[in-house]
Amino acid sequence: MWSWRHRGVFALWSAGVFVLGLVTGGWLAIRFLTPGSPPPPDISISSLLEKTHTLLDKGELAEAEKGYQAILARDPGNPEALTHIGNIAFQRGDVEKALLYYEEALRRDPAYAHALWDKGITLRAKGDNAGAIAAWEAFARLFPPDSQDVVTVKKWISEARTK
Repeated sequence: MWSWRHRGVFALWSAGVFVLGLVTGGWLAIRFLTPGSPPPPDISISSLLEKTHTLLDKGELAEAEKGYQAILARDPGNPEALTHIGNIAFQRGDVEKALLYYEEALRRDPAYAHALWDKGITLRAKGDNAGAIAAWEAFARLFPPDSQDVVTVKKWISEARTK
């Protein structure tokens, strides 16, 4: 059976484990529940956009979204960050959320070509051919008519009109 000496050692060991658990649990709670710090101000927005776009290209959507949110924390109206968050939403299947982000980007910069291009693609996927055509026509007005992207968009417009 247990002697008083063994019980004392066991009680002391149990108290130590309990305290260690409290300290570790508190540290983990603080570590994971506090918001991440924004990127250092010495990193330019363009550099952050480049790094975050690389994450998006790799398919690391959660990390890319965090990066674009950090950019928006420093530059709330950045149309590129807004458009790419829209692209992330589209890739996740949330068409309506994607369209909201494209609209916000275009509200900030009505001639932001990337948002017009992606908005057209998203509207086409939604089955809104008229909306897609309007977005692509606005895109086409921004560039020379013989540019490759305008030729592509004109083909899509023609296809959408036949549907």
